[in-house]
Amino acid sequence: MSLLDVAQSAPPRYKYLPPFFSSAGRDALDLGEAAGVFLDDWQQDVVEGLLAEDEHGKWAATEAGIICTRQNGKDEILLVRELFGLYLDKGCRLLTHTAHRFDTCLDHFRRMRDVIEGCPDLLAEVKDNGRGVGGPSGIKDSNGAESIELRDGTRQNFKARGKGSGRGFSGDVVVLNEAFWLLELGSLVPSMSARPNPQLILASSAPLPRPESDRLRSLIRRGRALAETA
Repeated sequence: MSLLDVAQSAPPRYKYLPPFFSSAGRDALDLGEAAGVFLDDWQQDVVEGLLAEDEHGKWAATEAGIICTRQNGKDEILLVRELFGLYLDKGCRLLTHTAHRFDTCLDHFRRMRDVIEGCPDLLAEVKDNGRGVGGPSGIKDSNGAESIELRDGTRQNFKARGKGSGRGFSGDVVVLNEAFWLLELGSLVPSMSARPNPQLILASSAPLPRPESDRLRSLIRRGRALAETA
């Protein structure tokens, strides 16, 4: 587990990373910059942490948390992480990005679509059978069924969680944005553990004083305890 508790651009109040051997973060940052996505220093540090690897090339953090204020750049961090999974991580075949609200999830899909369509090298890798409407067929913007698929079959789905359940989602990388509203994960964690190198990322502003934030509070408590004893 990894917790990166970020406030504005200052150093995080709490930061914990498990022991790691190396990081693929620089590759992800280079990819993002080639596509016109430039991160601040603190955002770059988070990407480096998310993509830290052990000596076997597995993610050091199979579960990670990014806790920061709204409109504070966590979505751009997720964008760069997901671009890496989609384009550079050959062991990753399926990514799933979820949010509590549909419009939040749709905004993230549109941002990612615009970045890809604005970079000829990335766009060239998108699946296209010639039957797309106004763009390559691999970019689907159907209401509630948004996805991006590359020519090699790697795919990212974008889904709203509805009533807060994490059930029904899977992937090598699963992002639970707006994790302040997350009742339970159902079979998500067991299904991900069967994958060769999974990563579950919870991203959120501060938890709410209600049961829907219990999962997020648990992650924060574990991360802070580890940070204080590291």
